[in-house]
Amino acid sequence: MSEIASNRESWLDHLKHAAVSWLEGHGQDLLYVSKILLATLLALGLSLLFDLSKPGTAMITVVIVLQPRSGLVLAKGFYRFIGTSVGVIMSIVLAASFSQQPVLFLAAGACWLAFCTAGSTVFRNFQSYAFVLAGYTLVIVGLPAALQPDQAFDIAMTRLSEVMLGLLCAGVVSDVLFPKRLSDVLLLTVRKRFADFKTFIALDDVAPSSRPARERMVLRFIGEVISLEALRTSSVFESATGHLQSLQLRQLNNAFMTASTTFHSLDQLFGRLQAGGKLSTLNALLMEYKAIVRALSSQDRTQLAQVRLALPQRLAALRRGLATANGSSSGNYSDSSHVLDFDSAAELLARFADELQVYARIHAVVIQTEMHMPDDVQLPAHYVARTDPTLVLTSALRAAIGFGISSLFWIESGWVSGTDAVVMATVVSALFAAAPSSIKIVRQFMIGGALGGFFGFLSAYYLQSQAENFAMLCIALAPFILIGAWLTTTKKYSGIGTGILLFFFSYASIGSNYQFDMPALLNGMAGGLIGVAVASVLYQVIDPSDSRWIKRRLARALRRQVEEACNRPLPGLLGRFESGTRDLLSRFAITHSLDNPDDRDIMTWLLSVLETGRAVIQLRQEMLAVTDRQAHDRIEQSIRGIAYLFARPSQARLRAALDAVLAAIAVCGALPAVLANLHLMRGAMLERVTVLTPAETSTITSET
Repeated sequence: MSEIASNRESWLDHLKHAAVSWLEGHGQDLLYVSKILLATLLALGLSLLFDLSKPGTAMITVVIVLQPRSGLVLAKGFYRFIGTSVGVIMSIVLAASFSQQPVLFLAAGACWLAFCTAGSTVFRNFQSYAFVLAGYTLVIVGLPAALQPDQAFDIAMTRLSEVMLGLLCAGVVSDVLFPKRLSDVLLLTVRKRFADFKTFIALDDVAPSSRPARERMVLRFIGEVISLEALRTSSVFESATGHLQSLQLRQLNNAFMTASTTFHSLDQLFGRLQAGGKLSTLNALLMEYKAIVRALSSQDRTQLAQVRLALPQRLAALRRGLATANGSSSGNYSDSSHVLDFDSAAELLARFADELQVYARIHAVVIQTEMHMPDDVQLPAHYVARTDPTLVLTSALRAAIGFGISSLFWIESGWVSGTDAVVMATVVSALFAAAPSSIKIVRQFMIGGALGGFFGFLSAYYLQSQAENFAMLCIALAPFILIGAWLTTTKKYSGIGTGILLFFFSYASIGSNYQFDMPALLNGMAGGLIGVAVASVLYQVIDPSDSRWIKRRLARALRRQVEEACNRPLPGLLGRFESGTRDLLSRFAITHSLDNPDDRDIMTWLLSVLETGRAVIQLRQEMLAVTDRQAHDRIEQSIRGIAYLFARPSQARLRAALDAVLAAIAVCGALPAVLANLHLMRGAMLERVTVLTPAETSTITSET
């Protein structure tokens, strides 16, 4: 008997441990699902109390707006209100202007949708979402208003009221039920990134075999810059000090971008030294580099400053020893490529130490939530988002064509549920236009839509018919809401979960008076699925995100970044280049993998663009202090050669750019900072993957 009791106790302990582990791993998801359930049912109850015609609209608003963090809910709710208000105003204007001319109404509607979808791809975060809403509100409000022009104003105000009610419910539940502040997430993200960066730059292994892993980490940091920027722009809604914290985070993000780019340049230079067999130069540089990294990891904040102060003297001593060892005691830079490599790396090390000091100081201010920045930390330029104009055009075209095809189908068929097809085709065409993997998400949404419609039938026919009061109605709806909400918490099935919830709330016959019309439900579901199918086909036809063509477009967009680095005015240029280039890289990195050899070559080329552009900007800044006329002219010629090459790459232009850089190096022997950047530019152009696009790449052989 004691053995049975012992086994039972052991089994209960094991079950308790498993339950605790599950809650630790899924507790946040469980809380989020609970918030969705409570907020949607609250929106339902208030909609019935105020006798709104479509409680489903308020419930859909809750699903779209509610986020795991309070700041995100407030931000998204604010932009949803702005987008919906603009969409309602435009709907009333178009309905009043073209109520007797359906063709003109549809043509004007297609133009409006194209404009809003284009705006959603140009802007980021919830500003993008505001454009999406302003677009598809036209079919939710404007289409019914155009069909019933005498009730246009009442329809518009009712829909706006339903949306506002959903926003209110989402915001109240998010802030009252175990609120999770966005500022807490930001601080946790900042701390983790700082710790990961210190580990990453330790460079315990500089072997070529470890380079793919380091490139993956560089791309991960690029993604974190983008995500932190997105969270930063939403943090201003949480508290009165949100704007100040947002400013500090912008400074921190800028400091991280500059330090990580300098590290990448150093890493690339170390790799070239190792590949060239210049181990004595590499070992001397790594010794000083390790000292900088150890100082950053030290608990003593002054240690990094002390290492930076002693760095010039230590580097000078190492340089003399290296020049003597390589037979270049005269100190002439042209005597030994070892010395030139050392001088280039020395300038990078000094720059890296300076940038790490700034990054560490701003990081300390942010995590300690202090109110003031050091006086010598300058305000960086605004984060600049970059989008390929072709991507903007194709997104706008897809939305307009989706609206046009579904509208034509509705008009020609005369089908009363054709409006459902128009609504869903428009919503899906606009909603996922800015997503990195649009085709995959739309397919998931279509599966979820079919499941949501089926769940709507089960709920309406079997459960809601038995509901005698509001509590029983909530019990009838809750299982299906929980299923859809839980799926939205997993990245793999989030599209399915969203489709379930949107279709379920649209077709579950939710209202103050129970009315189940089987033909109407089947017609509505069929219309909605046809609309999603139209959008899905258009995404496959007009979505070049995985094609070789879009890779060429991305290459051209990044080349334009380097052209701007060569030609634009210097004030604010560094921040614009860093943020704009990372923004372009992030979209490609999300949908591609370094495990694919073709994608890995492209990623390597993209990172070399970042290195080259940064070197050009630094060179232009150093050139301001150059007084020697010949050196100044040679540097200008090298910059023009780089701009000329990136404008239209070719083998001839590549050789011309290399010759111009070599000519500048020959006359800049007394300008170590200038030499360092020239040498970095030359090294980047001689990489295995050059500044040419993948289709134009060929091996370049030149003396190093």
